[in-house]
Amino acid sequence: MADFFLGIDAGGTAVKAAVFSASGEEVGVAARTPRFLSPHAGHAERDPEEMWRHVGEAVPRALASAGVTADDIAVVGVTGFGNGLFLVDGAGRPTTNGILASDIRAAGICDEWVGEGLGAEHLARTGQTLWPGKPAPILAWLGRHRPEVLQASAAALMCKDFLRLRLTGELAAEVTDQSTGSLVGLDRTYATGLMGDLGLGGSVRLLPPLLEPLTVAGTVTAKAAAETGLRAGTPVTAGCCDNLAVMYGTGAVDEDRIVVMSGTWGLHQAFLPAPVTDGSVLICSHGLQPGEWLAIEGSPTSASSLEWFIEAFLKPVAGDAADLHGFCNRLVAEAPEDGPPVYFLPFLNGAIDNSAARGSFLGFSSWHRLGHAVRALYEGVAFEHRRHLERLLSVREPPVAVRFAGGAAKSKAWSEIFAASLGLTLEVPAGSEFGARGAALVAGAVIGRFASPAAAAADTRIDRLIAPDPVLRAKLDRRYAAYRTLIDTLAPAWKEVAP
Repeated sequence: MADFFLGIDAGGTAVKAAVFSASGEEVGVAARTPRFLSPHAGHAERDPEEMWRHVGEAVPRALASAGVTADDIAVVGVTGFGNGLFLVDGAGRPTTNGILASDIRAAGICDEWVGEGLGAEHLARTGQTLWPGKPAPILAWLGRHRPEVLQASAAALMCKDFLRLRLTGELAAEVTDQSTGSLVGLDRTYATGLMGDLGLGGSVRLLPPLLEPLTVAGTVTAKAAAETGLRAGTPVTAGCCDNLAVMYGTGAVDEDRIVVMSGTWGLHQAFLPAPVTDGSVLICSHGLQPGEWLAIEGSPTSASSLEWFIEAFLKPVAGDAADLHGFCNRLVAEAPEDGPPVYFLPFLNGAIDNSAARGSFLGFSSWHRLGHAVRALYEGVAFEHRRHLERLLSVREPPVAVRFAGGAAKSKAWSEIFAASLGLTLEVPAGSEFGARGAALVAGAVIGRFASPAAAAADTRIDRLIAPDPVLRAKLDRRYAAYRTLIDTLAPAWKEVAP
């Protein structure tokens, strides 16, 4: 009997495959990092074919890491970054590069829609705040600037739906991903009326059939088996948005807990008993089943800032062989917490409430050195997390516990800054790939190996706790106040800086 589950997670930075035992333990992982493509300022893209090849490379490596074969895999669950857009033709071939959620090319279109009062209509019908990385403004931008791409396309997909199409040969979308992308309304069906109001009536034809997440979407085809090393005929479930996958992957399966995720995006998530549609939070998404709701607050301003800093400033000097993440952690641990601080505004891809905002270091003097800059980056990312967490807590009570995951959770120095900045004890679950784990556990529940997705995630083991240091908390409180002042003061000037 096949007793292992495979989760595939195409995140905003890397494509991961992970194998999990029948008890939910992570036993094998492999990852590949697709190229980040930015042909023009504000554009953020990925080659879909390269991403699929990376899945084909990661899956057999994950199986080998776990010491299992394809025959041991009972089911495949898929998740991936939400929003953005993947367009395919009638044969399932990409008609252009995949567009990431951090893409801001359509910022001007969002401004137009908000000026026309359509932002409020968008929120009322979908529970989502309007911003440039969503499918609708991207479709509008393509219609204006690259209409030939839309004419050649037969379907608009989310990232994980493209991968599921390659695995199964079945063209479909899935409710929770389309919900976070504002293509599904509060009634769990396509918001075609809203698309008409936005001038996108001609794009309704691109909406594929909707699947519920707790269903089997198909099986691995012979072609996909040859390309990935999986067994042909292995069930593949519909999957779910990465936000939900992370909730189940970290074991935050009730309303007492929230998740703070530090990755390409900084995410703050909590289950709610009813939808919130007044704009208090960025996204209010459908859950796995009708009547379940997930509040999501965040922006593309998190641990990816460190990756940018390393790639832009450290690797050209130190080379690829150096342990630059460890080097940064040592710099932060050695940099004094006292003295004149440097501030970092982590808006490399814009702020979620101001797409013209840009990443900035402020406060340098001749006294400062590299360690102060890295500390400023760690603090600035944590401060932006705190700003979003405050918005999330405006719609619910403070949590009993916080599950903390992502790149920052792997760094002792950064985790301590997060705990002190947020003023909360952080629970770091065991394992490393929580999106893949959630997708795999949900898939296990779909085929009946668990009583429910919540039951599958209930025994999540906590690896360590990080309590906030009160002395560091007081210092960071003062710096956070200055951080907020800097954001407010610079807001009117950003349009003069942004391209």
